[in-house]
Amino acid sequence: MKLKTLSLVVALVLSSFTVKASYIVGGMISVAGNGSDSTSIGLFVVAETNTQMPSSISLQRWKKDSQGWYQPDGYVTVTGITQSNYHGFYIYNYGSDYFNLDSGDYRFIYKACCWPILENSSNSWDNEIVVSTDYLHSNIWSGNTPYMEQLLPINVQKNAVNSMKPIWGTINSHFVNPDNDSVNLSMTELYQNYSNGVFVPQTPQTSTNVLANNDSITFVGTTLGKHGYGFQIDKYHGNTLVSVQRIQWTFKVVLSTLSIEENEIEKEVLGVWDWQGRYIQKDIKGLTSALYLIRYSDGSYDKVFLMKQ
Repeated sequence: MKLKTLSLVVALVLSSFTVKASYIVGGMISVAGNGSDSTSIGLFVVAETNTQMPSSISLQRWKKDSQGWYQPDGYVTVTGITQSNYHGFYIYNYGSDYFNLDSGDYRFIYKACCWPILENSSNSWDNEIVVSTDYLHSNIWSGNTPYMEQLLPINVQKNAVNSMKPIWGTINSHFVNPDNDSVNLSMTELYQNYSNGVFVPQTPQTSTNVLANNDSITFVGTTLGKHGYGFQIDKYHGNTLVSVQRIQWTFKVVLSTLSIEENEIEKEVLGVWDWQGRYIQKDIKGLTSALYLIRYSDGSYDKVFLMKQ
């Protein structure tokens, strides 16, 4: 049985399949546990060009030994579920059949060539992109990792505060935490390889104007072009770390996003003021026909003329 697209929406991983002509700009891996002995892997990849991606990909599977080192433990095959467009890029969703895992700590890795030319990293086009997820399978926990409900944007506007929020939720959010365990989202490295059990960061990387936490991701782009970043989601069941997802993502800074399809999140009204700046109420219910200043949940304001029906 295939993992349903909606349940993993964007589980991304980059595999050993290499297509240098089709640069990868983002990816994430999600894991779904359907009971103690049924596990499925989802892979989501964003590519720059509409390359003929393979119908199936073999993801690397590693297992932690008694000394605490991850050792090769075979492969997991994921097959294509859907293909779609997003911000002028191409999305490929893959999912595996359900399979059994012995108890233990696992690491699933997708490696692919290559990053596009990035403004914040030298020689990126010669480096592999590496996406991974660590997953604990045991009698303590064999649940579901977070997944993307809505993708992070790729096209962002130059010299503007591009705020992606809400990060967590159940609707109109970027990430969903299906088991309601504790989660922590943070910035991490931009990777170029996985070697000898270590994720190898790209060097040199320049620090940029990015802030990530469990409330939002904020990016201010001052240089046109593509900028690559790493994000990490740590998930805890009680005091036990049960999964670590390492996401790789690209923001493309453009002069204007007005003509580019954006991944809009529905904004919630947080307050209403009259035209003299006097606070009226928190929503628009029952207002008479007039010009108002409205504040939304994403921090923006609008001047709106409301017509009473």
